Amino acid sequence: MTFPETILNGLCLNIVMFILFYASIAAENDDDESLVIRAKRGNREAFDVLLEKYYKKVYNLAYRYVGEQEEASDLTQEIFTAAFQNLRKFRGDSKFSTWLYQIATNRGKNRFKYLKRRGYFANKGQTEDNEDRDEQQRIVPDFSTNPETLLAGKQVQKLVQKAIDELDPDHKEIVILRDIEGFSYEEIAQLLNLPEGTTKSRLHRARMVVKEKLKRVLS
Repeated sequence: MTFPETILNGLCLNIVMFILFYASIAAENDDDESLVIRAKRGNREAFDVLLEKYYKKVYNLAYRYVGEQEEASDLTQEIFTAAFQNLRKFRGDSKFSTWLYQIATNRGKNRFKYLKRRGYFANKGQTEDNEDRDEQQRIVPDFSTNPETLLAGKQVQKLVQKAIDELDPDHKEIVILRDIEGFSYEEIAQLLNLPEGTTKSRLHRARMVVKEKLKRVLS
C-alpha cells in the first residue's frame, strides 16, 4: 500500500518535530541537573540561574494563592529560600521543576490559610489595581475590543476570581494549577501527591462550586 507524497512529507515533518521537542526537554532537564549538582556543592551562581529560570512561574503561582503583588513577592522569596535551604534533600527522583513547584504549592496553601484566618482577604477585598489584575488574569479569555464587552469581561473576571478565592484551599489549588497555570493532570497528581482520579474528581467538584457561585451572582 502506497501513501501520497504529501502524507509522507507530513508524517516525516511530525516525526522530526517530535524528536526535536523531546530533545529540547531532555537538554533542559540535563541543564537543570548540572545546575543542581553545582548548587549542592555551594555554587550560589548556579542556584541563581535556576532562580532566574523559574522565578516568573513561581511568582505567578504565588500570586494566585495570595492575590496581591507584595504578598506574592514575599511568598516567592520564601519559596526560593526554602528550596535553597533544602536543596541537599533533593534526590533527583523527579525533575527539579516538579520538586520546586511542590514547595511552591505547599507554601502557597499555607500562606493562603494563614491570611484567611487573619481576615486578610475580607479586609483587603483583593482590591489590587484593576489593570494589573486584568493583565495577569487568564481565566476568562476576552476576544473583543468593544468597550462594553471589555467592561463586561472584566466584571466577570472579578466574579470568577472572587469565587475561586472563596474555595477551600484544597480545591482552590487544583483550580489554580489546572485552569490557570495549565499543569496537566499527571503533573498535578505528582505535585500534590494524589491519585490522578482524585485530582480529576476534586477539580470537577471545584468547578461545580465556582459555577454555582457564579449562577447565583449573575442570575
